Parts: sequence; C-alpha cells; structure tokens
Amino acid sequence: MNGKLANISKWAFGILALITVVIAVMYYLVVGTIKPDFDAGLATPRADMYLNWGYILIILGIVLAVISAIFSGIVKGVKGKTLIVGAIAIAIIAVVAYVMAKSCFDVPYTTSNAVTYSGKTHGWVEFALNFFYITLVVSVITILFSVIYKAVKK
Repeated sequence: MNGKLANISKWAFGILALITVVIAVMYYLVVGTIKPDFDAGLATPRADMYLNWGYILIILGIVLAVISAIFSGIVKGVKGKTLIVGAIAIAIIAVVAYVMAKSCFDVPYTTSNAVTYSGKTHGWVEFALNFFYITLVVSVITILFSVIYKAVKK
C-alpha cells in the first residue's frame, strides 16, 4: 500500500514541477514582453501569473498535508483520539497566531507612488509568520523533550 502511495506522490510532484517549468518559460518568453501599468497600481501580468500559481500550490499543499495525515492514520491504525488532539493543537496555534496578528489587519500602508493598500494583506502575512514561528518553537521544544526523555529513560 505504501509503495503505491509513494508512486502517486512521485507522479504528482513531477506533474506540478512540469507545470511550474512551463509557467517559468511563459514568464520569460511570452509574457515578458508585456509592460506593466504602475501608474494604475497594476502589477505585471508575470507577477500575477506567478502569484496565482503560488496560491494554487499553497492550497494543494495544505489539502495534501491534511489528506496525507488522515490517510496515514487510517493505514497505520492511529486512533481517532490522536488525530483529534493534533487537529485541536493546530487550531489552538492558529487562534493564537491570529490574535497576535489582529492589530495588523487595520494598519493601512502606501507605496512610493501613493497607491494605498488595505491592512488585510499585512494582517494575513503577519498571521502566517506568527503561525510559522509558533509551530517552529513548539517543534523544537518537542524534539528537545523527546531527546531528554529518551536519555533519562535509559
């Protein structure tokens, strides 16, 4: 069963990598000749294409991570209680990261050519960074605890 899953993962990664290469070629050869309209506050079509593909990859990554965790739990026989505890831990980290970033959602900012953006983008970026930092700290603490616990147990 795991061999099939590994093959599916390899093929999925290969297809996504191929699409990324095609988009990169389009970025430099086809769309590279279009000039941006900075006065209207519009980004280049190349940047929009890359950002949209990045959004798609992020969403696919999140969906595949959730599906992989559930599928692995089913294959390995992990109890539902363990999955629920993990989901609750992720939800708690997300809530803490959002509360820490809440003040950033109302901060307006401007660019050099006086185009004003909402603080919503700023807030979501702050949320994502806080989520990453909290997850990093929790994982380092967990690794240290595991190493110390195994050393003391022997």
